[in-house]
Amino acid sequence: MSHQPNSKFMMLLFSLLMLAGCNLGTAPETTVVPTPNIPTIEFLSPPNNSQVFDGFNLLLDIVARDEAEGVTRIEFYVDGELVNEATPIDATSVPVFRAEMNWVAQREGLHVLTAIAYRADGTQSDEALLNIQVVLRD
Repeated sequence: MSHQPNSKFMMLLFSLLMLAGCNLGTAPETTVVPTPNIPTIEFLSPPNNSQVFDGFNLLLDIVARDEAEGVTRIEFYVDGELVNEATPIDATSVPVFRAEMNWVAQREGLHVLTAIAYRADGTQSDEALLNIQVVLRD
């Protein structure tokens, strides 16, 4: 009796190896999920790291943008506390919203001012940060 491999078995084994090899090196399909655009916001003035005297009425110039959905509100914080907010006067949502807000500088030391823009659906911008050093008068 001869121990030669069965030709049908060899053909089946060869076919299975060929089929298995067809998928080697083929990367799975990936779907790119776009990062949603969010509103942007920035302090136009005063410059970051400005020094002001205690009691000084500081005028802040802030601009928010969202060309696709529009901006409905800007919130202004000092050291994490909400101080003021602004909304567009003649519309519920605008692509570019510029607001001037006042803050009376108080308490000597470094203060972090923060602005956040919002869309109507509640989507918020990243925070814009501004450092202000309040100093005492001589």
